[in-house]
Amino acid sequence: MDQKERLKQHIMAAVEEQFAALKEIKQFLYENPEVGGEEEKASAILIDYLRKNGFQVIADFHDIPWCFRACYDSGKPGLTVGMTAEYDALPEIGHGCGHNIIATAPAGAAVALKEVADELGGKVVLYGTPAEECFVRKCDLAREGAFDELDFCLNVHPSGTNLKSGTTTALDAWQVDFYGKASHAGAAPEEGINALDAAVHFYELIGFEKQYLKDTNIYGVFADGGVKCSVIPDHAAVKYLVRAPKVKDIKAIRDLFERTAEACCRLVGTTYKIWNNEPGNMDVVTNYTLAAVFEDIYEELSGEPMLDDRFGGSTDVGDVSHCVPTIMPCIGIGCPGTMLHTAEFREATMTEAGDRAMKWGAQAMALTALQVMSDPDLMRRIRDEFAMNPDLRD
Repeated sequence: MDQKERLKQHIMAAVEEQFAALKEIKQFLYENPEVGGEEEKASAILIDYLRKNGFQVIADFHDIPWCFRACYDSGKPGLTVGMTAEYDALPEIGHGCGHNIIATAPAGAAVALKEVADELGGKVVLYGTPAEECFVRKCDLAREGAFDELDFCLNVHPSGTNLKSGTTTALDAWQVDFYGKASHAGAAPEEGINALDAAVHFYELIGFEKQYLKDTNIYGVFADGGVKCSVIPDHAAVKYLVRAPKVKDIKAIRDLFERTAEACCRLVGTTYKIWNNEPGNMDVVTNYTLAAVFEDIYEELSGEPMLDDRFGGSTDVGDVSHCVPTIMPCIGIGCPGTMLHTAEFREATMTEAGDRAMKWGAQAMALTALQVMSDPDLMRRIRDEFAMNPDLRD
């Protein structure tokens, strides 16, 4: 038996050995859901598991509460394999996005890769990334260079069925504030500058323009428009959530917002400010050379095809993918047609199908890493694709 085949068998066996512990962690996360920014218990149980399995852990990584970096360093030169874990829950619903699997599958993969790193060299790094649903902490880590140490990054997401790693939308959130001059609407209307008029014009104009933007979602609500009808409002605000295929599309929409706000202010006489009222994230740019390796492995493990379909939605994995070669395939948990962010999906994570997907996901991530770590030409092709991808040079 050659070295690579022996290491494959080790990975499969190592995940099987960890399977009971991983199921216990998944169950614990399910029973103790914590929303983004409050994942004290979730981060603690994962850190404890990784430390017990030989990983050096930095808690509150980059001064982000409940974030961590867990590293197994072989002490030998080689590739640095990265993976990310998510463990925040949704308000009221709990783990309706399957983060109890997104946490445990990479944890099992990381532990299974220790012996591979010992033989082939390099490091295995698992990042615990809290608050994906609200504060998108991977974006902070990406901006601060946390992922620059990696040669490639592996991520998985549960879904109703198996899906190939593809694209997600870029997302941003803006509030547009308009500032006018208050005045008594009955006694001295000529003294007022109506900020609400500017906001209404802005909302209407954006509504006209957005119908011409392909594959784009722009939805806004009024955040402020005055309090009393007898007072001309000196402040009004509209807030928007914007999704578009690529970061460059988001930038073009931001330019549209600026031009439209300026025009409304010239018309009414107000001033304006546009600012990020919620964090946004970039689109996922899949490295298809790397993705093909995972997909072949996962199809063999699960006995089911990886479908070529758009995942949809947005995720802060997108920001990671703009830093290093990255994939985010979806692993099916036996509930086709069930939507994410629902109680039904939450329950599906705790079925036997959910357990199997977690196990196969861990094995496939580790086997994908082994394939890349043992094949310098494959790593070169992964890097070449990343370097030449035009979507990474916006």
